[in-house]
Amino acid sequence: MKGWKAKAMFRRLFERIGPYVSGTNALDLIAHIHDHDRWSSFDRHHEAALYCLHKLEEYGLEGEIFELPADGEKLYGDWVMPRAWKAKSAKLTLLWGSKGEGKEEGLGEVKLCDYKEDPCSLVVYSKPTPSEGITAELVMVDGGSKAQDYEDLEVKGKVVFTRDSARASRLEALRHGALGIVSDYLPAIDYYRPPMELPDCRYWDRFSSEFGGWGMKKGDPEFWGFVLTPRQGHWLRELMKKERRLQIHAEIDASFYDGSIDVVTGLIKGETDEEVLINGHLYEVGAIDDASGCGLAIEVLRCLNSLIKSGRLKKPRRGIRMLFTYECMGTMGALLERPELLQRTVAAITLDCVGGNEALCRAFLSLSRNPHAQSSYTDTLLRLILEHSTMMDKMLVNWREVPFMKADNMIADPSIGIPCPLLIEYPYTFYHSSMDTPDKLDPRRLAWIGRAVATYAYFIANAGEVEAQWLASEVFIEAKRTILDELEGFLTPFYEVYGERKEGEGAKALEKLWRRLNYLQTRYGIAIESVTRLAGSESLQKRIKDAKEDLKAYASMSLERVARELGFQPWKPRKRRWIDMDGYKREASRIVPKRLVLGSCQLTRIPAEERKEWQRKCHEWGLKGSVIQSAQMWCDGVRSVAEIEELVEGETGESNIRLLDYFKEMERYGYIKCERRH
Repeated sequence: MKGWKAKAMFRRLFERIGPYVSGTNALDLIAHIHDHDRWSSFDRHHEAALYCLHKLEEYGLEGEIFELPADGEKLYGDWVMPRAWKAKSAKLTLLWGSKGEGKEEGLGEVKLCDYKEDPCSLVVYSKPTPSEGITAELVMVDGGSKAQDYEDLEVKGKVVFTRDSARASRLEALRHGALGIVSDYLPAIDYYRPPMELPDCRYWDRFSSEFGGWGMKKGDPEFWGFVLTPRQGHWLRELMKKERRLQIHAEIDASFYDGSIDVVTGLIKGETDEEVLINGHLYEVGAIDDASGCGLAIEVLRCLNSLIKSGRLKKPRRGIRMLFTYECMGTMGALLERPELLQRTVAAITLDCVGGNEALCRAFLSLSRNPHAQSSYTDTLLRLILEHSTMMDKMLVNWREVPFMKADNMIADPSIGIPCPLLIEYPYTFYHSSMDTPDKLDPRRLAWIGRAVATYAYFIANAGEVEAQWLASEVFIEAKRTILDELEGFLTPFYEVYGERKEGEGAKALEKLWRRLNYLQTRYGIAIESVTRLAGSESLQKRIKDAKEDLKAYASMSLERVARELGFQPWKPRKRRWIDMDGYKREASRIVPKRLVLGSCQLTRIPAEERKEWQRKCHEWGLKGSVIQSAQMWCDGVRSVAEIEELVEGETGESNIRLLDYFKEMERYGYIKCERRH
């Protein structure tokens, strides 16, 4: 009955909050944030942060801004902070005919780019030109990001015109002596952005190092670049086929400097020091990515604070905090500069690209779950809230669950330890482009998502013993359903492939199923135990222990039932003994890797001249990005490499994974310490 009481509370809470979340106000907040951030200039980023702080204080919330260095060298975890950059103006003009001819007569000039008219026309982190500008010949390059693209071309002292992104082409263009770069790159995205669908749209391009996160680092060679629309690019290419020689004139007033990145945080205080966090990122060009997450979070806090002040909701046990800064590297910096935030936070949710009009953006809402090594009740709770909203709301929102996608929910990495599902609409039609504007958002959809987020945050903030028990039971129910889905996914293909045969490959398939069910016990066991962050009584501990034992019994019973159905004698597979395996597995079972760097690996500690070789080795070892990410997450300083391999296979669905060489190489670069079991 206690569980039902908690569920009734969740429904009443949702109904109480629902009428007070304003999608219209959220959209207004988003539009104002976008007004500042669309310039991609650090002085305007400071304005965006100050606007957010002003609105928090206007709504009666505690607000604060603290700074992180933007010096191009400060390291947080494996993320390097970018150099601060400011742009005042930039223009790119096509000069018809020989040098200066058009300018002298006032004829034959075509303005291609103007930063003040469209900030996306200037590549972010472009260096300045001399005050009088630069006039140079434009050279068309087929490609631009590879050395062979420049064969038989002379680009020294000229400007490269490429279909590739300016970011990808920067280093090769520099190596070949180019002065600058012009690009009409706008990547197509299957279904979401077909080729040439947005002929007058500019890509948001940024120069960046190849490691450590986005942005230019101290010591990186500087360059300048402009971005054309696809229509402009097509016209210019046709013109260059006819004209023997074309020149452009570029003027850029921009500068690098040692500056700062603001972290904006707002708080509804609770009865204790513990907190629930809503996070995401500022300082990107789009209204959807990610002014939407910031604006909606402020609206959620406004709504909850208003309901608490009016007595419609009681003051929660835990505080509810929002935190927004530069994506990923800023989030990591904030947690390391303010470690008390990390220690106080019991759960979080990340908002990144939310509220887009699906008819325009084509994107569904994704609930990205925690990595399996950080499995948590938070995934189950948010799913239940979204399901409830789908049933109760008149507006139909297309949403689904997806595996872990890394954004500012990177705090769900077990080395950091904050369970954090992500709500995201990605990719979408206008992603990273000049057309990611407020008119692409739907205030009704913003309100729909806002109600779910507000319910999630307040429910956890006020959760105690009863709620923890209910959450544990809901995770247990989800685990059973997942096991049933696994059995269904096994039986049909088993009959199709093996038919009546009961030995050989069929028996191996059944053993594989057993290992899969074992993995699900591990994954959901972690999720069931996660509720102890909310309460820790002996009664709850006993319930958790009972639930895990019941889950184990249910998995065993399910396996035996399937075995009987397939004509096998009831059996219990023998637990794998590494000593019985081949030499590789025996060695892998003796090596225990321990992570030395907080958070995800960005290859920052691998010397630049060795990164291509590192990528070649990962390819040789057959390690996809998802496998490497999962391996890092399961690496806890207790599990052996062999145990990690099994868990990674369970999470990714890959087979025959070998990680021993990977971990030994990571040790060489200082990411891992490998210890030998005796």
